[in-house]
Amino acid sequence: MLVLVVSGCAGGGALERVAMPTNSAAPFIAGYHVYWAEEAWTEYPFDVLDELYFFELEADAEGGFLDRHGWTVRWREMTTRARAAGVQVTPTVSMHDADAFRTLFPDAERVARLVENVVGLLDASPDVAGIHLDFEVFETVEPDVRDGFTAFVVAVAAEMRIRHPSRALSVFAMAFDDDDVYNERVLGRVADYLVVQGYDYHSAGSSTAGPVAGLGGWGRLNWDTVLNRFRAFGVPAAKIVMSVPLYGYEWPVESDALGAPTRGVGITIPYAAPPEMVGGAPSARDEAARHGVERDGSSRSPWYRYEAADGWRQGWYEDAESLREKYDFARARGIGGIALFPLAYGDQEIWEGLRAAFAR
Repeated sequence: MLVLVVSGCAGGGALERVAMPTNSAAPFIAGYHVYWAEEAWTEYPFDVLDELYFFELEADAEGGFLDRHGWTVRWREMTTRARAAGVQVTPTVSMHDADAFRTLFPDAERVARLVENVVGLLDASPDVAGIHLDFEVFETVEPDVRDGFTAFVVAVAAEMRIRHPSRALSVFAMAFDDDDVYNERVLGRVADYLVVQGYDYHSAGSSTAGPVAGLGGWGRLNWDTVLNRFRAFGVPAAKIVMSVPLYGYEWPVESDALGAPTRGVGITIPYAAPPEMVGGAPSARDEAARHGVERDGSSRSPWYRYEAADGWRQGWYEDAESLREKYDFARARGIGGIALFPLAYGDQEIWEGLRAAFAR
């Protein structure tokens, strides 16, 4: 079993250092480049971005990498272009397999191997800004698995302070943790900043349609509640980055009522990605233009509805107007920044909104 020593590690001055990806006092702007978006990075608004996360290097249950998706060779031109524009680049190490998570984290040898492989990415790439960890599990795990993951993050942070003290460690944090998989108090202390899940508050499998990233209302499913949750863990607002979706969902629903019960699983609707990038899925921008945009007063999210041959359908997403309100929220609440996921699903209207909100 992996022994977790948190109080000594997390309490030391070295691990309390806060290193944001930009020296600006304004909220910083990050975005994810997903590997399946191929060359879409050539259209990104590098003039307004501070940080580009490459998504993803998939970790396996043995502490190695299942798939690096071409990192770093395949993406060298992208990295060069970003850095020339003053944009920092950070690889994302991920795991989304609950069985692999359970196998890996109780095993000290496997965890040590993963720590070395993760920090080794910085040894091999002196031009990247740090490491971003995105380990997501949506079901209960055993206490030793939970503690093992926490110890892994503590160990990565400690090793980075020794070998790469100028680089930042960021950790993706779930909006809610009903299965108690994560120790958010410790993660918030040892990571330089947390990228908090700001989307999928209604997801493809939800029982009702509704806002994907609402600012308020809808019970607890909103940014205000989620931010307050992390502030209650003692995470400073300046160490919190809210992730923002450039996609939404369209569901078959039982009626035309706002937030109607769903009749099945929804489909992902990218805001403006070309169909060939997303398996032919329609864009939220085009569907909203076709059926008419409505706005929900409590969540501040756009949505549309229409009656198809098989019944009513309802789509919820984010657009330039709703994103502007999220930028305002970030400023008003003093949080560290926002992170757009994924950048390839945006368009020039979204980029112009970013420029208007965060002109350097």
